[in-house]
Amino acid sequence: MKYMKNQVVQVTRGKMLGGTSSINLMAYTRGNCHDCDTWAKIVNDTTWKWENVLPYFIKSERLDESDLNCVDKELHGTEGYLGVSTQHNDVTSEYLKAFSEVGHDIEYGINGDKPVGFSEPLFTIANGTRQSAALAFLSNFQDRTNLHVLKNALVTKILFDDNKCATGVELILNDRLLTIRATKEVIVSAGAINSPQLLMLSGVGPRQHLKHKNIKVISDLPVGQKMQDHIYVLVVHKMGKEILNKKPVDPSKYPLPLIIGYAALNKTQKYPDYEITTAILNDKNDFMPSCVFFLSLKDEICQDYYDHSGNRQLMYTLVSYLYPKFRGQILLNTTNPRDQPLIYPNYLTEEKDIENLEKYVKDYLKVTNSSVFKSVNSELIIPRACNCVPDQSFWKCYVKCLVISGYHFSGTCAMGEVVDSRLRVYGVKKLRVVDASVMLRIPGAHTNAPTIMIGEKAADMIKEDHELLLL
Repeated sequence: MKYMKNQVVQVTRGKMLGGTSSINLMAYTRGNCHDCDTWAKIVNDTTWKWENVLPYFIKSERLDESDLNCVDKELHGTEGYLGVSTQHNDVTSEYLKAFSEVGHDIEYGINGDKPVGFSEPLFTIANGTRQSAALAFLSNFQDRTNLHVLKNALVTKILFDDNKCATGVELILNDRLLTIRATKEVIVSAGAINSPQLLMLSGVGPRQHLKHKNIKVISDLPVGQKMQDHIYVLVVHKMGKEILNKKPVDPSKYPLPLIIGYAALNKTQKYPDYEITTAILNDKNDFMPSCVFFLSLKDEICQDYYDHSGNRQLMYTLVSYLYPKFRGQILLNTTNPRDQPLIYPNYLTEEKDIENLEKYVKDYLKVTNSSVFKSVNSELIIPRACNCVPDQSFWKCYVKCLVISGYHFSGTCAMGEVVDSRLRVYGVKKLRVVDASVMLRIPGAHTNAPTIMIGEKAADMIKEDHELLLL
C-alpha cells in the first residue's frame, strides 16, 4: 500500500480479554438479511437464514430502555448481557438533514430489518462503559466452577490421536509448555488471523504449504486462503464553522458525533453497496491521532490535512466497500507459534474493486450539493502528497491514495470450505472453529455483532451435539 506507513497494512489484533471488542469503534451493526440468507444458500443450511439467526442477535442484546421507543421492539433484546445504547448528539441531527436532502432515508438503528439508510448508530456502550465481550459475558460468569481463564497463555498446537480426533491443546504459560486435554471437543476462537495460524501449525491446512514447512498433514484444507476485509476510502471536508469554544470530552460518552449510513446505487436493491462512517471533529488536533495511528497513513498525508484544516470543524468520513471481490491469504512464516504469520491482504488487486470504490465515493459526495453543506462552505481536502491531477484518472488516483483497511478480517476458515455449517472442521473429529474466520462472505457491517451472533448460535449447536441441557 503505497501511501500507508512503510507501504504495509497495519493489521491490528485484540490480544487481550474480549479480543478486538476491547479496542474497536463500538458501533453495534448487524448487517442485513441478504448476508445471512446468502450464507444459508451457499452451505445449504436454513438455520443460517436471517429469520433464524435474528433470535441470537436478540438473545445477546440488552438495549437501553430509553431507546426502545425509537426501534421495532420485536427486533431488539433487552435482557442479554451485551449492553447497547445510542449516544444522541445535536450535531449529527443537523448533518443527517443533509443526507436526507440528497435522497437517503433517515432511520433509527439499521440492523438487518432496514438494510439501507442513514442514522445515529447504536453503540456497545452501557452505563458509560465499553461493552467488550469480556465485560459483557466473562464478567457475568467468572464464578462458574466450569470456567477457567488462563491469561498470557499462547496455544501452540492442537493435539490429535491416530483417528484424527482432537484430544486437547499444547500451550505456553510463563515459558512452560503445558498440555490440556479435552473430554468432548476442542473449540478454536482465536480470531481470523490466529485461528488459521494455529490450525496450520497443527497440520490442518493446504497440503503443499504444510509440507514445505515440514508439518505433518492431518487434513488438507484451504485454511487461510480466502481472507476478506472491508476497505475504506478516507474523505475529509473542511466545514465553514469556526470552533471558538471547545468543550471537554465526557469520558462516559462516545467522544465524537457519529453517523453511520448504508447506501445502494440501485435504489431497488435490497442490500447496500457501501457504508459511510462519518465523524464530526471540532479540532484538527483530534483528527491527527486517527490519521497517524488508526488510519496508518503516511506522515506527509496527515500533515497535509493538518495544514489545510485551519481552525474549522472537520467532517471525517470513511466510505466502506462492503462486498469487495479481492481475497487475501494467510501463510505460516515459520513453525514457531510466537512468530507472526505472513499476511497478504491483496487490496486493490481487482480492477472492479477500484472502479466500484470510485463510484461509491462519488455517490457519497452528492451530499456536498445539500443546502447544509453549502451553508457552511464545505471544502473537500485533497492531500498534495497524493499527487492526483485533475483529469479523468483523478478519482482512481484518489482512491488508491486514501484506501485503508477496515480491520474486519474474516473468512480464513470459511464455512463450506474449512468447516461445515455447524462449524466443525472437515477431515478431523471433535474440532470446531467459532469466530469471524468462519464467515464465508464478509457481512455488510462492522463484524463485532455478527461474530457474537455466531458465538451464540455455536453455543446452542455444541449443546445439541453433546445432548447438554440448554442453560
